[in-house]
Order: sequence, then structure tokens, then C-alpha cells
Amino acid sequence: MSRPLSPRVVVLSVGLLAIVVTAAADSYVTILHFNDFHGYLQPVESEGGSVGGLARIATAAAQVREWNSDHNNLTLLLEAGDILQGTPLSMTYRGEPDVLCLNRMGLDAMCVGNHEFDFGQDNLKRLMALAKFPILSANVYVAATGDRLTPAVWRFALPDGTRGAAFGLTTASVAEETLPSNFAGLRITDPVAECQSLLTELQGQAQFLVVLTHLGYEEDLALARACPELDVIIGGHSHTRVEQPTRVGKTLVCQAESYGRYLGQLDMLVSGGDVVRYRGFLRPMDQAVAPDPEIEALIRGYAEKLDERLREVIAQAAVALNAERDEVRSGETNLGNLVTDLYREYTRADVCLVNAGGIRASIAQGPITVGDVLRVAPFSNLVAIKEVTGAQLRAALEYSAGLERPHGGFLQVSGLTMTIADGHLAEAIVGGEPLQDDQTYTLAATEFMLAGGDGYTMLTEGAEPEYLGFADNAILIEMLKAKGTVSPRIEGRISFR
Repeated sequence: MSRPLSPRVVVLSVGLLAIVVTAAADSYVTILHFNDFHGYLQPVESEGGSVGGLARIATAAAQVREWNSDHNNLTLLLEAGDILQGTPLSMTYRGEPDVLCLNRMGLDAMCVGNHEFDFGQDNLKRLMALAKFPILSANVYVAATGDRLTPAVWRFALPDGTRGAAFGLTTASVAEETLPSNFAGLRITDPVAECQSLLTELQGQAQFLVVLTHLGYEEDLALARACPELDVIIGGHSHTRVEQPTRVGKTLVCQAESYGRYLGQLDMLVSGGDVVRYRGFLRPMDQAVAPDPEIEALIRGYAEKLDERLREVIAQAAVALNAERDEVRSGETNLGNLVTDLYREYTRADVCLVNAGGIRASIAQGPITVGDVLRVAPFSNLVAIKEVTGAQLRAALEYSAGLERPHGGFLQVSGLTMTIADGHLAEAIVGGEPLQDDQTYTLAATEFMLAGGDGYTMLTEGAEPEYLGFADNAILIEMLKAKGTVSPRIEGRISFR
């Protein structure tokens, strides 16, 4: 059984690290990891100063790698999925600068996240061709051929010759979390069953086993229980800040929140493929970490091309507009109200429903720029109207009410109010009147939702959507320009009892 790392002979210092020198039969291994990067190539401002940025991660990784290389120790730099979707840079260049930076940083491997499909399979294949590192998923298959879409396993060796293997697992909900057209012709298998099958295949071929997952923290814990042979799980998808590794049996489960705010570090002494000592922590990527100048220059080149357009002020926010991840995915927020109101007003619909996962960023009080809007709505989903029955609308609201919050499928609403009690829809009011199952309503929503995204299959039934030819972010920009100043508030549209 692995134990926390403690001195065994002599302790050396490297920056913030204490490195243990051991007998020659052991290997010292460091895994550096991050996840759910979502295109945050540049630092973002926070109360304590700027945080994140790929140039800072590059510096921190290089420092650890240099020390370990000098002492015949192994460093693995891993990313657990979702490098795409979340910033104007990512939306415009579709991951190209991200992959070029990761190439220069010497990333060893990454897992396919659900957002890697957001610009279509051709774009994913383009990034795979551009990448100098493997992009892994063992459980995404091409339906027609039965072949995996991407490589499943990456093999490596520890300094003492022990054979290691890393493989990727993608969330089974990926087909619901991107446009159906982006996942057309593919099928996803159960990640636990796929892991168990791979472990059988790897018997006798690899003694040190790492899995890169884009499943979520709770699912990672379940995976560790189901597959006790695993040594390390580097996870993503749930944006969980795991300050120190969670140990399940012998398996160490790690995750480093999101957006490059932290670089996870797991230091291990490995003997015969078993982790016999370890320690893990999260390193803040704050102003104490100097940016790598080469990576910074690469990012700046892409950013300058966008800068003038993104700085254009289109409106003023009289109040801070809140879409913090856990809040917008759990209850009513004023930015959720604003977004749904603007879509509903633009389309002249009776009601508007927007999945909270489609509202990606808050906006500070003050000027609203084009860049702000693209951060809020980076997916460029077309907005459509559709005639739905009250029964369909009720089913959608009931589905939202039953989701375990925070959840990207939780609905922000306009044109109605809803009351949730014990995970069920207790009441729905549309236009001041109780929702009628046999009445017809005009619904405004994105193509993602109307195609059944996030599990809203009830919205695929009945009349065909009428697409208006404009993406969600384009509508927001146009409507905000027309409004000039906005000051949305919490109105009790979504209540709990």
C-alpha cells in the first residue's frame, strides 16, 4: 500500500520541492497535471492579482523537469481533457494555439474531453495531426468500423526500466454534451468496462498504470473502486479542486480544478511498479510564477490579431452579471435572466430555455465588450424557435428540476417561473397562467438543446425548429448594443421549497 512521502535517506531542495534520494532500484516519478483548460491561454485577473496562463504552467513544468532530469527522475506532464471552448482565442482559432503551446511545453499526453468535439470531428483530427503528443481515449469508437477514434494507450518507461502505460477515458455523456452532428457516426462505451478490458490486455505488459479521465471526480472514485489495479487517476470534467490526492485502495485520485489556475503535482517513489511513497499538492499559477517568454510570445501573436475587435465596447453593465459556474448551474442568476430575456425578445417567443452549461462566464460591472460576450457564449450555437406543447415544456422543466446540481443541463428561463420541491417540478407559470399541457407555446432555444443536448430529448419531438440564421453570441451582441445599459436582477423565476 502506498504511503505519504517521507524522508528515507537524504532530502534535497529544489525550489519549493523536497526530493528524496533512494536506493537505485527505486524510481522517482513526478506527474504534473492540469485539466479543463478551456482555452484560458492568458492569465485572468482576480482579487489577489492575475492567475493562470499557459506560459506560467510552462515555467513551473520546466523547473521540475530540469531538476528531475539532472537526477535521473521521470517527469510526466499530463492534461485531462477539455482544452477547447471558453475564450475568444479558443473559439476563433479552435485549439490551434493551445496545441502549439502544449507542443513546446513538451506535454506527454492528454485525454479527449467532451468539448474536444465542439468544433466537429474534422477539427479534432486536425488537432491530433498538429499535436506532438498523443490525444487518448479508449472508449470512443467509430461505429461503422469498430475502430477507436483516437489512440487508447501511451507507453513509457520509468528510470529503473519498469514499464508504464497511460490510457484515456471519456465521459459517457459526451454525446449529450455536444451537438449530435459533432458526434455523428461515433459510439461511446462504458468507461469502467473499457478500463477493466484494457487492464486485462495490459497484464504483463505494464506494471505502473496511469489513467487520464474526463469523467468527473465522483466517477473517478467509483473507477478506482472498480479497477483496484490502477496506480494513479488524473481526472477532469467536474472542475474539482483536489488539494491532496484521494487514496482509494492503492489508487491515487487527482484533479486540479480548471482554467489553469493550478498545476497539480504528484511526487512518487515507485518500486516494481508500486507506489511506495507519495505526496501531492496543487501549485497556484499566480504572479509568483514567471511566464515562459517563448510561450508568452506565441500566445501574444494570436491575441494581437483579435485584440482590437474584442475590445470594442457594445454596452454597459450597471451591475455585475453573475454566471459563476456552480451558481448558474444550481439556481437563478441575473446573467441567466439577461441571456434568456435577450434571446426571447429577439425571437418574440413565449418562453426561452437555456442550459446553464451554455453560459460560460460572468461579466464585471462596467463596460461590456465583444470579448466578454464571446466568453459568455463561446459555442456559436444557432438560436431557433419551435412550437412545443405544454406537456413537452413541462417534461423539460421536470427534467431540469431532477438534475443533481450543479449541472450544466440546469435551465435558466425567461417567460415563465418554476418552483422545485424535492427534485421535482412543483409549479410552472407561463405568462401569468399555470402551464397547460394541451396548449401550444413558442419556445426559443439553441440548436444544442433542440437536438436533445444535455438530455433534453423531449425537445426533439414534434414540429421542426425554425432556425433564424444567427448564433447565440451574435444575437447577444446585437441586443446589448440596442439596450445600451443593462441591470438584470434576481426575480424569483426559479424558486425552491
